[in-house]
Amino acid sequence: MKEKDWEASSSSEEEAGFALDDDEQFHSGPKLQFRVGSSKARWVTELAMAEVEVKRGKLWTTTGVIRSGKTYCFLEEALYLSEIGELQMLGSEDDEVMIPLKSLYEKIAEEKDGCCWESYEVYRYLKGLGYIIRRHGVPWTSKDAAITTPSGECPEDKDDVTRLLGDMQICDARAVFDVYLPNSRFKKSSPGEPSFVACFSGDSPPSKEDVKVLQSRVAAPLMFCHVAQGRVSFFSFSSIDLPALP
Repeated sequence: MKEKDWEASSSSEEEAGFALDDDEQFHSGPKLQFRVGSSKARWVTELAMAEVEVKRGKLWTTTGVIRSGKTYCFLEEALYLSEIGELQMLGSEDDEVMIPLKSLYEKIAEEKDGCCWESYEVYRYLKGLGYIIRRHGVPWTSKDAAITTPSGECPEDKDDVTRLLGDMQICDARAVFDVYLPNSRFKKSSPGEPSFVACFSGDSPPSKEDVKVLQSRVAAPLMFCHVAQGRVSFFSFSSIDLPALP
C-alpha cells in the first residue's frame, strides 16, 4: 500500500469567505445575507431533510434529490446553500420563521441527521471548488422511490442501496460522498460514474483490510479525507510490487 498526495490542503473556511477559529464568531455564526430571489425550503423533521418549496437559479441542477416530483436536500446541502445566501430555511409545518444558521450548525453537531462536522467540512470544501456532490449511493432521481431517512432506510422497506450501505459498515472505513467533476451539462437523470468517492476512516488511516472491503464494493476510485483544524486534505492508496531481494 502506498500513500500519495492528491491535492494540496486548503482551508474550507477561506473558501466560504469566513473563519470559524474565534469561539464567539462560531457561536454567533456569519451574518445571513440572502440573494434577491433566493430559494426556500422547509425542514421536515421526520425525514431529517428539507423539502424545497421555491427553486431559484441553476444550482438545483446539481443539488438535492428528486422523489415523486419534489426536490429534497440533505442537511449539508441546506447549510451550505444557507451560508452562501442561496437558500432560506423555514421551520417545519406552517412555520414561516426562518431557521438561523446557528440551529443548522447545532443539527450537524448532534450528528443525528446523517452529517457530522468532518463530512460537512469536506462537502463545503469540494463545493467551493465547483465539484458536484451527492451522498454516496443515494440516487438523485427515482420516479417511484419513497423518501428515505439520511441512513437510506425507507419507512416500509430497504432497497438495494440501503443493503449495500449496511454491508459496508462491516469495516471502520466508510464511503460518504460521490464526487463528480464540474460539468455544465450535468444531468441528475444520467449522472454517469463519479470521478471518485470520498471516504472517512476515523482518526487513523484505514487498514489494508478496510481499503480492500471498500474497493470491492465501490467501482470509482477512493479518496480518503482528513480534516484537521478546518483544513481538508485527501489521500489514496495503491498497491506496489516490491523488488525481489537477492
